[in-house]
Amino acid sequence: MCGITAIVRLTDQQIHLPQVIQKMTDAIRHRGPDDEGYVLFNKQEQCCAGGKDTQLTAWNTSFPYSPKKDIKELSDDYTLAIGHRRLSVIDLSEAAHQPMCMDEVWITLNGEIYNYIELRNELTALGYQFKSQSDTEVLLKAYQEWGIDCLQKLNGMWSFVIYDKARELLFGSRDRFGVKPLYYYKDEQVLAFASEHKALLQIPNNKIGINESAVFDFLFLSQIEMGIESFFKNVFELMPSHYFIYDFKLKSFTIDRYYELSFNHNIEAFDAHKQLEYTRQTRKLIHKAIDIRLRADIPVGFCLSGGIDSSSIVCMASEISKEHHLTQLGDHLKTFTAVNKTDEYNEAHWAEMVVNQTGTDWIKAHCTAEDMMQELEKIIYHQDIPLLHSSTYAQYKVMQAAATNGIHILIDGQGGDELFAGYPPFYSAHYSDLICKLKWKTLLAEFKNIDKSPTSLAIYGRSLVKYGLDKILPEKARLQLAKLIKPEAKYLNADFVASNTANISFAGEYQLIGCNPLLHHYFANHYLKNLLRWEDRCSMTFAVESRTPFSDDIALIEYIFSISSTYKIKNGWSKSLLRNAMQGILPDAIKNRTDKMGFSTPQQLWLHEINHEMKAKITALHHTDHFVNAERLLNDWDAIFSGNDTKAQDFAWRYMNYLIWKEIFGK
Repeated sequence: MCGITAIVRLTDQQIHLPQVIQKMTDAIRHRGPDDEGYVLFNKQEQCCAGGKDTQLTAWNTSFPYSPKKDIKELSDDYTLAIGHRRLSVIDLSEAAHQPMCMDEVWITLNGEIYNYIELRNELTALGYQFKSQSDTEVLLKAYQEWGIDCLQKLNGMWSFVIYDKARELLFGSRDRFGVKPLYYYKDEQVLAFASEHKALLQIPNNKIGINESAVFDFLFLSQIEMGIESFFKNVFELMPSHYFIYDFKLKSFTIDRYYELSFNHNIEAFDAHKQLEYTRQTRKLIHKAIDIRLRADIPVGFCLSGGIDSSSIVCMASEISKEHHLTQLGDHLKTFTAVNKTDEYNEAHWAEMVVNQTGTDWIKAHCTAEDMMQELEKIIYHQDIPLLHSSTYAQYKVMQAAATNGIHILIDGQGGDELFAGYPPFYSAHYSDLICKLKWKTLLAEFKNIDKSPTSLAIYGRSLVKYGLDKILPEKARLQLAKLIKPEAKYLNADFVASNTANISFAGEYQLIGCNPLLHHYFANHYLKNLLRWEDRCSMTFAVESRTPFSDDIALIEYIFSISSTYKIKNGWSKSLLRNAMQGILPDAIKNRTDKMGFSTPQQLWLHEINHEMKAKITALHHTDHFVNAERLLNDWDAIFSGNDTKAQDFAWRYMNYLIWKEIFGK
């Protein structure tokens, strides 16, 4: 896991690229503190450079990508610069230094290609020779052999930029489901790419501002980064399953999709023999997905919330460690859990069941409202966006605990809910599909067992009403109704709301389109991608690589999506496939859990504890904003926090986060 940057000068206007690329790369130093590298090009030459953090043994070696000069010494006029900050995970030697090149093809890679050993063997059989043990070199030679089609062979998480000097083009890609980030900025002068927004802010005379539509989604709809344009105006996200090409000869920049996840549209009649086969194969694929993600040259640990997803991963990893000893796991698995002082939102007792069964070393990350407030500015800085929920803080504390204990790889269960059907909206979509397809017997069985599910008939009824309102109400009527039922409306300035009316939706994620179609929507569009970006930033704050088998193992994901939803929600049980596959591996109490948490925090309790600090922060900063009537909010403050108006309390939390974001980034 690393940080990558690249910038192309598009005109003859003088821009000192050595200085710019260094500033861009320094801005994401936290992503890769182990090594620093650059390569710069013009028509006459190329220059490999390093900096103060360049690995000492990487300087002046025989490798063609070895740094020869300090980046600060460069004064020549360059048209392309590529930067890299390395977190050393596989092949810790100077042979894996980046940017790396082979035969005038250069690469800067963020991520892990987990099947690199298998690809290396395939390429070796084709006649390729390797100088390192890194997955980066394997990807580089895979591109040389298969071109853009190399993307179809990758199992992993990645974002990368390749410069093919002979063909005079830049080629970049992002993994299928958005585990690793990649952003870009383009104006008349430059085209630039980076792992985080803050790197692009280092470009001189940039036209980056505030994306008002994104601010509206955040403040009014509790949603963030729903489109390709980020919270920063003119900064765009390369979406998952896409690649770009910049052709230097044609001066053209194009983006295309390279992958589309298919899924089973049918509600099949339940077949016990099929269920047994699905269970067996799911278990086998989960085992393989976790096993391949244990490949590392440094110690590996695990997030453990006590939920079904993370517990499945820890318990399966424990089984794998019994099959063959892995140095990176040590004598005991190391697990990390966020804990707090409440009973309702503290999952420590669930996590402890897994710890007792597997004998792991268990480290607890203690979370409090006071500490959250103290850490908030740092968290927002690293996230590049305001926080929606305090659960991000809990995830941040787990990553901090891992780094403090010398663990820089954590395997996590992110993606399990979106893959196996763990959220209430999937039930509403499933019920509606059963009704549309006249599956009355199955529907009645689900309603009869609804107490085992994370939903209720009341939630389903509300989802029907909200979905219907979205379908039948014209835009103006939606606006008027939203003003009546959403407390946030009275605090937003009227012109701001009116100019963003098209964004308003009552149904939100409750789209009644069928279970598998909705799972696909969550998995392949913004929902999972946004969860993964919170995780990426929390982990990389502390130079921790987060690995998520349920979010990027392509064999597992394609198999689960090929199965009818009949086997995913069964007799009220969510994640029926996963529960069955983990029979005998998970503690029974966790396998039979019916509640849904995951990095849960007592947000309302915490907001009451810090409400005076929140009020003081808003009072100090609201003069920089023109979207919210802060005076009205502050006048209502005591009434909001003396009662149970949780929506208004959450709005106050979001608004404070937004103001802090503005202060940090000067927007």
